[in-house]
Amino acid sequence: MTVTPSTKVREVGSQKPARRRIGRPLSAAHILIAVVVILAFVLNLLVLEDRGATTLVAVAGEPLAAGKALERSDLRLVPIESDLEGVEALVTEAELARLEGWVLSRAVPAGGLLDTSALVQPGSNSGLRSMSLPVPIEHAAGGTLVAGDRVDVISVVDATARFVATDLEVISVSESPSNAIGSISAYHIVVSVEAGEALELAQALDAGSVEIVRSTGAEDIGQMTRDDP
Repeated sequence: MTVTPSTKVREVGSQKPARRRIGRPLSAAHILIAVVVILAFVLNLLVLEDRGATTLVAVAGEPLAAGKALERSDLRLVPIESDLEGVEALVTEAELARLEGWVLSRAVPAGGLLDTSALVQPGSNSGLRSMSLPVPIEHAAGGTLVAGDRVDVISVVDATARFVATDLEVISVSESPSNAIGSISAYHIVVSVEAGEALELAQALDAGSVEIVRSTGAEDIGQMTRDDP
């Protein structure tokens, strides 16, 4: 008697292997690691962007007096945000070479930001020194002074007035007030002075009120009158 094998019976090894499941779901740990990597990448970009968004500007390394010629050794450079309002009016590292030797029109405290409105280009070709005299406009001939004028300077201390310098040549006058960061707007003129006159004027500015008198075309008062109270 012949027995026919069942079709359900297959030869050993002839059964197809079970298919592997592709694309197992990500675990919470995998998702967390991916998020951390992405955040680290973004933070790194932000740090690099912040480093590139600063500008080096000049600040006074020590107190700078009005009338002083600017020197690189007087300053130090600090970074500030490039998009800060008024930064375009500040003295940057790139401008220092051009502005060195310019005259300060007002005093700058140690650590104070230096803006371009505080500097006046020296313009005397007489071999004399250039000095800035910061004064309220009402004490400088009402702001009518122009380059080429001659002026006398009066110092008033303890209700006593005296001439400290006469017949000085005006090199330049200030422009409109600045809106730069930390600036204190003041009218000023730049004059040609001798060394002794510069010392007298610096003392007068520090001691009390100063009055600038337009003397263009007037007779020179003379040295004796300057020393008389």
